[in-house]
Amino acid sequence: MMRTRGRRLSLLLVLPLALGGCSFFSQDLRDTEACQGVATISAPDSLELGGAEPLFLAQELRTKALPPASARLGRDINSLARELENTSAPVNDGRESAAVLEITSLSQRISLRCQELAFAPNIAQITFATESVPETLPPSESQSESQERESDESAPTDDAQFVGNAASLRIEAERPDGYNRDLFNHWIDADGNGCDTRREVLIEESRVPVTVGAGCSLQGGEWFSAYDGATTTNPSDFDVDHMVPLKEAWDSGAYEWSADRRQDFANDLSNRNSLIAVTAGSNRSKGADDPAEWLPPNAGYHCSYLNDWVAVKLFWDLSVDNFEFEAIRTGLANC
Repeated sequence: MMRTRGRRLSLLLVLPLALGGCSFFSQDLRDTEACQGVATISAPDSLELGGAEPLFLAQELRTKALPPASARLGRDINSLARELENTSAPVNDGRESAAVLEITSLSQRISLRCQELAFAPNIAQITFATESVPETLPPSESQSESQERESDESAPTDDAQFVGNAASLRIEAERPDGYNRDLFNHWIDADGNGCDTRREVLIEESRVPVTVGAGCSLQGGEWFSAYDGATTTNPSDFDVDHMVPLKEAWDSGAYEWSADRRQDFANDLSNRNSLIAVTAGSNRSKGADDPAEWLPPNAGYHCSYLNDWVAVKLFWDLSVDNFEFEAIRTGLANC
């Protein structure tokens, strides 16, 4: 539990029960092991921003949950660990609020992925919820009652919600003329730290710590391609793919955007669904295809892929054509 100026950031760990009888694809097996790793973490009762506890929890996540995780889940675990490490130093009020929001968002994403792999509540989950509360719980409310109440308030995560999100997509005919890749200024160094967007994604998605050298050269990393299940320690083997390809975005509405908005889309590090490191072969096999034309060779990743595609389309207010919509709807209905 993290307490900051009367704000409580609660942490809930629910141990998984037996998962026997379930059939998983390789990516699901990796993430199941990662979720079980989360359940073994002995979290301190109180996490103080600017104290040692966030650093302890970050180390636990890196040691017990990150190694077996798939690229997508590993990215969120790695980001959560990094955010906790950043808050181990004293922070100002603005940074404190941002940290709470980011930790909440990341931990909810991890929890959602774990819920996909088991029968809730028999899962390992980290659930953070921010609220204004007294420094102590009311005498009439036990810790177990508090945890149960907080768990009940979690957002629904059933398949119907995902299909419902797909149903809210805007269906329009594509406009296939006028595309040029140069219209999307990509792989920029937005924060001026010497690493462009491509390398930022590679650093974030590495399953082990990366050494960043001169010119943002990368050494010591390991990357997993969710598209085809390949692993590499050579970042040159991997491309960073736009989940929704640039041409697909252009055809779906980006032709109306300003140059600045197209640049933001092409370098979107704020939305974790937008960019993913994958093998060069799988990326080039995908090309500019939408889900009606191409899905990853790794069938176990189809549901995550479709959900990420929908999330990017909705976030950037991009349309889908009829064939694309039907492929998404049908695919998510089978998840």
